[in-house]
Amino acid sequence: MSIQAVKKIGSLALAGVLTFSLFGCASPEESVSDEPVSILCPTGAPALSILGASDLEDVTIEYVDGTDILTSELAKEDGEYDIILAPTNLGAKVYAQSEAYQLDAVMTWGNLYLVGQEGVDLSTATIAAFGQNAVPGLVFNTVEPEGLNVTWYNSVSESQQALLTNQVQVALLAQPVAQATIAKAKENGNTLTILQDLQSLWQENTESEDAGYPQASLFVKTGEEEKVQRVVDAVETYIADANEETLTASINSVGAQVLGVPNTEIAVKTWEAQNIRFEAAGDVADEIESFLSIFNIEMPKGLILE
Repeated sequence: MSIQAVKKIGSLALAGVLTFSLFGCASPEESVSDEPVSILCPTGAPALSILGASDLEDVTIEYVDGTDILTSELAKEDGEYDIILAPTNLGAKVYAQSEAYQLDAVMTWGNLYLVGQEGVDLSTATIAAFGQNAVPGLVFNTVEPEGLNVTWYNSVSESQQALLTNQVQVALLAQPVAQATIAKAKENGNTLTILQDLQSLWQENTESEDAGYPQASLFVKTGEEEKVQRVVDAVETYIADANEETLTASINSVGAQVLGVPNTEIAVKTWEAQNIRFEAAGDVADEIESFLSIFNIEMPKGLILE
């Protein structure tokens, strides 16, 4: 073989090595964007579900009360947020109009409970409830019998207050407020307990595999899935590995008040009862479709991020 032929083969081999080193050996981390990511999130259980992103570099989270800002931001194709956590039904409804944010994962699976004194007869009891035309009210009306004596309030705090001041015998509450209410009543010499778990009742009524319903979900700005993947992965891992130590540290770092929970201890104690678990939307499409049906919402084509 000539010297020129050997040099040619060597050059080809070197080129192959360089090509492989540049492309073939690229690690998953190197292919994931490290651009800044902005998140909009309601307080309460959704805020706890996103704790895994709270200490990431170049990630900002804005926590808000109510759904007005969520609705307006979900409709913006050029919105400033890369990720928005929102009620699943709200995100689906807005997507049907704007197609600006796609559903990537379900984050919370219901945290509604009836609280009252043990042994109370629900068929005759006075009941305080909240969210009549939103998820709490529609879930309540789906799983509870008709004819109950219900007074509807504007917020969970008003429902809580009605129970603590003995205006009613039973209240529909969300965790961790339910646990905080039980603790507050105990301080005043009253004994309250969890009477019903609406997530279990939902499972019985719908014959679903697991307790709960896709209450709040993570929506990604259309076309930004690669940019936010590192954040989504971190959130999923955090939820899977969450324990008392990690939860306590994260909640203390962000602040219980900022997250919209009574305090760190109660938030940690009720983590399981809040049914926070990460489920890729594509894996639970049937559950999402069933849930949307109670709002008379047909699942929009393209809603679920593939």
